[in-house]
Amino acid sequence: MQDVYTIEDLEKLSAPLPAPRLGVVGHPIVHSLSPAIQMAAMRAAGVGGSYVRILCPREEGAFRDLTNRLRLLGFLGVNVTVPFKRAAREVADQVDRLSELSGAVNTLVFREGKIEGCNTDGPGFEHALASHCGSRLAEKRVLILGACGGAGSALAIQCVISGCRQLILANRPRPELGRLADRLRSLAPETNIGVCSLVDDEQMRAAVQETDMIVNATSLGLAAEDPLPIAAELLSRRHIVFDLITHATPLQRAAAAAKCRVCDGRDMLVGQGALSFEKWFGKRADERVMRAAING
Repeated sequence: MQDVYTIEDLEKLSAPLPAPRLGVVGHPIVHSLSPAIQMAAMRAAGVGGSYVRILCPREEGAFRDLTNRLRLLGFLGVNVTVPFKRAAREVADQVDRLSELSGAVNTLVFREGKIEGCNTDGPGFEHALASHCGSRLAEKRVLILGACGGAGSALAIQCVISGCRQLILANRPRPELGRLADRLRSLAPETNIGVCSLVDDEQMRAAVQETDMIVNATSLGLAAEDPLPIAAELLSRRHIVFDLITHATPLQRAAAAAKCRVCDGRDMLVGQGALSFEKWFGKRADERVMRAAING
């Protein structure tokens, strides 16, 4: 199989992919580790099939078109990553509570002519925090960088649902930031919720000083030349730094140098991937083989 397919590639195959057919959709997508963990889980469960990376154009309407064509090709469902999680919410006929609250979907199931959408980002994040860092969201003071994105808003909702003590939402100035904060306050009036600008150094310094855990939900770090999302000198050993990116990044290296506890997106990917697997197949995935596949 190819490393990456376009929808045109899939439609031109001389022989269809083995069923059940699944994939992960994004742009970029070549970096995704989802095929390794999902194929390992599928083999362990004896379901066979295929799981591939699918590149979708960024143009308006492209995701909806791709989804319709995947259904015609007999796909069972897909995972969805940046920048299409909000588009996935729009194509879903029915969604779970976290998807409804966040406006973002990362898992689609094609079943009986309908599209079911769910968001496993939040539960996968909380599972990874407990298993990898030995910590719980309850009573934490959390700073989310890139809070207006699909993953960022889902994790913000998970934080307040799980009882974090304080939550600071950081983003480049956008009207959605204030609306997200208001929505979270209505969900959890007992949580102290604030906002700050990612491009205001003084605001960021104050936010980091008030924080136990820093979550990077921005795309900064996907490319090797990307700058850090926050200044390295703001990090200290009292912080947990949770970078959602699945490969080593400048932020992760800076956090390790500052003796922070560091989590990355791999453990979260296993947690949310196991939940996606359960949605598709109605059975639990073997997380041990998924972790082995991702740590390779």
